[in-house]
Amino acid sequence: MTTYGLDPTKLYAPSERLLHGKGVGSAIGAGEAEDWIRLDSRVHWATCSNVFRGWKSTSWIRVGFRSVNTREIADWRQAPYWQEGLGGTGVPSWSLPPTESEIALCLCHGDPRVRAAALALDESAELPASVLPLVLIRSADTDDRVRTLARTILDRVLGDSDKALLDQLASLAVLVGTRRRYGTWAREAVLGRLGALPDEALTYLLTNDRESRLAGLEVATVYGVLAVEQAWALAEQDRDEGVRALGVRTAIRLALASGQQAVLDDARARFFAHLDNDCAYSLRLNTFTTAVETGFLHVNDLSTLAATHRYRKIRRHACAAVLAHPEGDVALDRLLSARDTFVRSAAVGRLRHAGRGDELPRHLTDLSGGVRATACRELRVEGYDLRAHYQALCADPATVVPTAVLGLAEQGHPEDATLLHPLLRHPHARVRARALSALRMLDALPDDALPPFADDPDPGVRNTALSALRGTPCLLRDLLDSSREDVRARVEVLLERNRIYRQGACRCCGVAGALAY
Repeated sequence: MTTYGLDPTKLYAPSERLLHGKGVGSAIGAGEAEDWIRLDSRVHWATCSNVFRGWKSTSWIRVGFRSVNTREIADWRQAPYWQEGLGGTGVPSWSLPPTESEIALCLCHGDPRVRAAALALDESAELPASVLPLVLIRSADTDDRVRTLARTILDRVLGDSDKALLDQLASLAVLVGTRRRYGTWAREAVLGRLGALPDEALTYLLTNDRESRLAGLEVATVYGVLAVEQAWALAEQDRDEGVRALGVRTAIRLALASGQQAVLDDARARFFAHLDNDCAYSLRLNTFTTAVETGFLHVNDLSTLAATHRYRKIRRHACAAVLAHPEGDVALDRLLSARDTFVRSAAVGRLRHAGRGDELPRHLTDLSGGVRATACRELRVEGYDLRAHYQALCADPATVVPTAVLGLAEQGHPEDATLLHPLLRHPHARVRARALSALRMLDALPDDALPPFADDPDPGVRNTALSALRGTPCLLRDLLDSSREDVRARVEVLLERNRIYRQGACRCCGVAGALAY
């Protein structure tokens, strides 16, 4: 005889057991908070077919080796429904008196009249105590009458209850308060009487599904029962991005609320590790924004992030936060030495506001064109003669700075080409390369004057010349016989690219020359 090991299965859900007449204790057992939420949802959608006529909900499930229609397991047409009576009155189609399972089904019913009728049984003391969790859910109902009836019942029951009942309902109250639009009342009704969230309820929430973990973090912050270590554990280890984000925000708020310097220092160190290690870049940026808004980071922390962090968006947001800070001017020197050109440019733009406008000319020779443009813009406001400044820097070949050559060309005066032509023979390669680029910017160097520079000893100058020749294939072909291997290889690449991506005529030989290649 062959024995097959089959995993245990549950064919009937709690909602279906109730439909078959089982009591609440038999159908749902001890009933965790999630079980009650799930029961309410399943019964609500299953009974909607009786509320909205013509809408049928049916599906097929796999049971063993065959597919079974869900109606074979639970035919929700047999569930209680609202039946109209004489004189415009009506009652639910339940037994007289209604059974416990019928009351539970009616409390979750899709028809608000049925839900209200089930709650009205409390007036005749026919509402069983086992359905109190469902009454708690109904206190957040979207129907005003149902909501009012449920809250009246809860006020009476919870006012006379002991702490054990409140502890039992705490987790469910948190979930209802988080997931339901009108659920805040239920949360306050239970946790307000307890004064704090029980440890067992908090443990259940933080180890359950995503929504429960989010709810647990949110409520724990309000009632102050979560330790900073627990918040950081979720922020660093949880698999869900949203939970990690809320965990970081919660840990920051708890650290700030503690007022202890040791806790703040530890939280700041762990926050920096989070910015470096979390796999979600958007989460890093969101938590950074939270840290800035709450005042968790000092000016020195922000300036360090702006100058050294490897993530570009964090660098730039940190720079903006530093400059918006009342004490941001003390960190300008750190920002001016940053590698990120955006950060340096923003710091240069702040110098005049900080009363350090006399330092602006020093940044006219920055390696970044954006930083130079910012310095020029700030100096123009003061009427500074930028062209004369750059001419003075380029006048002496012995002291000329390569970026000053570009800066002079960026002023856009073609007559300055006479000052730049001698620099094409400068002993320093960077000056020669910048002079070549500057003369091309001023249209002071024709295409046919470029090929000799492709034989320059410095590869930087050669690359500058070849890049300028990329639109002239007839001149590039003459360099195929160059003695330099890197020049020949680059020419081959440029010619192939010109052949494939023809975007216009050759500048020196017209359309015919470009097509002839």
